[in-house]
Amino acid sequence: MVLFRGLADDLALQEWLNKYIFPAEAKLVSPEFVRVGTRLAVLEMIESGTTTYADMYYFEEEVARATKAAGLRGVLGQTIIQFPVADAKTPADGLARAEAFIEEFKGDALITPAVAPHAIYTLDGPTIKAARELSKRYGVPTLIHLAETRDEIQTARERFTTSPVSYLESLGVLGPGVVAAHGVWVNDADIALLKARGASVSHNPESNMKLASGTAPVTGYLRAGVALGLGTDGAASNNDLDMFEAMRMASFLAKLQTVDPSVVGAATALEMATIGGARALGLERLIGSLEPRKRADLIVVSMRAARQTPMYDPVSHLVYTTRGDDVRDTIVNGRVLMRDGKVLSLDADAVLKDARAMAVKVKAAVR
Repeated sequence: MVLFRGLADDLALQEWLNKYIFPAEAKLVSPEFVRVGTRLAVLEMIESGTTTYADMYYFEEEVARATKAAGLRGVLGQTIIQFPVADAKTPADGLARAEAFIEEFKGDALITPAVAPHAIYTLDGPTIKAARELSKRYGVPTLIHLAETRDEIQTARERFTTSPVSYLESLGVLGPGVVAAHGVWVNDADIALLKARGASVSHNPESNMKLASGTAPVTGYLRAGVALGLGTDGAASNNDLDMFEAMRMASFLAKLQTVDPSVVGAATALEMATIGGARALGLERLIGSLEPRKRADLIVVSMRAARQTPMYDPVSHLVYTTRGDDVRDTIVNGRVLMRDGKVLSLDADAVLKDARAMAVKVKAAVR
């Protein structure tokens, strides 16, 4: 969706989705569109120091192939959604595609395949249950949007007389391997339920602010011990993939929400972006920290810029000062993807040329 960067701004989620994103996707999404967009996204992530990312989209096999070729690590979910989309006319078609996707990439060193039922407001209960059963059968993650907006809360109350979290519990869906994106509109009982079932949460502060979706109760999740990772939600709603910005905003937003400058300090924000994210994705035994026998996923950040001077506390600088363009080297699984600011695993000029050509098609399609 990086190809939709800046396509529609300053809107609430449902208006943004229903009036702009879903119609644009209906006209544009194809294997080529996904391949071009993924290559642009992984280029941006390599340049800004992201080594592992989670995704849910269509033609996810194209996402996986482009990600693997670039050397990045991905937890990638084939989307299941109720209405006809480019790669599946029915939810059953989507489930079949998800199973084929898992079969193609199970056991891969870089790609963790996942099943991605979109949300409770875009799927019926039996389909969500079927998606979860598919995940459990293959031992792969389930990625789902959850409790992102007030509208979703209202929908859950009207249709199911309960909260989105409790609704998933009633379906028997919550459990280890479930990654809930956003988790904004939850109460203490919801948080306790997520913790008890071993589900995890992806906090996306910049997207939630830009779409005015609300503010996730990060301090509540941390107190409860919920596995909490950090994300951007993608460049279509953010509008970039810079995880340094996400760290900074996660810290600032929690301080503003609680009126307490001591919460979500730099060390906590850095943990959410590293080992916290690995725990949320079920990969903490392999990645997320620099330890013997873990995968060699690491970045080198320059501290030479004027804004990095003076430096008294490196962790403070990483969270409150550093930007993605301060990253000099990106290494994933021991392979150097970028050295001294030059990406080695992709032809950056070719990626940008293809993306600009595709953007012409996007502009023509949404007039």
